[in-house]
Amino acid sequence: MNFKNVNLKTMAALMAVAFGAMSCNNDDDNNNNPQPQQNVLQLAVANPNLDVLEAAATRAGAAVTNVLSGTTQITVFAPTDDAFVRYLGVANEAAAITAINGLAPAAVADILTYHVISGQAITAANVPAGPNAEVTTVRANNNRAYVTRAAGGVSINGSRVVNADVAASNGVVHVIDAVLYPPVGNIVQTATNELYAANFNILVAAVTRAGLADALSGTGPFTVFAPTDDALLATLRTVLNNPSLTEAEALSAIPTLTDTSTPLNVPALRNILLYHVASGRNYSALLTAGNVPTLLSTTGGMVQAGGTARTVAVALPASGVTVTGGGNGGTASNVVGRFANITTTNGVIHVIDRVLLPGS
Repeated sequence: MNFKNVNLKTMAALMAVAFGAMSCNNDDDNNNNPQPQQNVLQLAVANPNLDVLEAAATRAGAAVTNVLSGTTQITVFAPTDDAFVRYLGVANEAAAITAINGLAPAAVADILTYHVISGQAITAANVPAGPNAEVTTVRANNNRAYVTRAAGGVSINGSRVVNADVAASNGVVHVIDAVLYPPVGNIVQTATNELYAANFNILVAAVTRAGLADALSGTGPFTVFAPTDDALLATLRTVLNNPSLTEAEALSAIPTLTDTSTPLNVPALRNILLYHVASGRNYSALLTAGNVPTLLSTTGGMVQAGGTARTVAVALPASGVTVTGGGNGGTASNVVGRFANITTTNGVIHVIDRVLLPGS
C-alpha cells in the first residue's frame, strides 16, 4: 500500500472519530438512531479489505467516484481484495493494484459500474427470495445482473455476499467474494470475445463444425461447462491417436470432419458438446451436489420435449465445484475458480479443465 492510501485511510478514520464526537452533541433521538456519516467511497477508503476496490475506483475516475460519493441512493456489491487477486490472476494485493493501474480507465469503469445498482439501497432482507432475480446495474450496456436469496445467504451472479448491509450515507454495501464478469454478449459471442478467445479457439471451432452456434446464441438460458483448449487438445490427441497433435493441427482437422469420418465424426462431436450444456442459469452458488441433466439425449442428439437427458455429476468439495461425465471413469473436471460464473446475456459459462465424456 502506498503513502497516498495510508493517508487517505488515516483521514477517513479521523473523520469517523470526528463525526462520532459531533454526534455526542445531538439530541437523544439522534443518539438512538445514528445515521451513517460516510458515503460508499469513503467506506471503501476506510476498509482495509477494499484497497484494490479503492484503487480501481480511482483509476476509473469520475465515472465511478461520482456515483460512489454522490447523493443518489445506491446498492454496491464490493469485491474484497482477495477477490480482485483471483480475478486478475496475480499473486497479491500489491500486484492487483499494479494490474488495475495498467488497465484503461474506461475498462475499469465498465467492470465497476456492473457492481452498482442505482436509485435504491437494497438490504439483504429485501432481495427477493429465490434464484436469479434480475436487477439493472448502472453499466451502460448488457447491464442485467442476477441476485439470489436462499438458505445459504445472498449471492449475485454466483458471487457470495460475505458481509451484508454495510450502511452508507448514500446507500448500502454488500461485500462479495468474487468480482463479477460483465456480460459481453451471448455464449458464442463471449467465447469469441478478445477477453476469453485465447482459451476457447478449439471449442469455438468444434461448436461451429457441430452446427451448434445458432442454438447457443439463442434465448436460453444455458449453463455451459466449457473445456479449455488444453483440455480439448488432450482429448483429441487420445481420440485421434495422435499424442503430438498441436493446437494448430486440431484447428485444421476439426473443419474437415464429416458425418462418417473416423475415428471422430460430426454427430459424435455434437454429442460431446451437448453433454457440456445444461438448461438454466446455474451459477456456482445455485449448484447442488447430484446429477444435472444436459442437453444430450440418451439416444443421441439434442434432447427433445418428453425425452430423457444424459446427466453429469456435480460435486461440491471444499476446493470448489467439480463435474464428472459418465464416460470419464470417475475422474472429475474442475471448474477453474478464476473463470467460474462468467455471465452472458443468455446464460453462464463455467470453465473446466477436462472434457466431459458421456460414455456408452
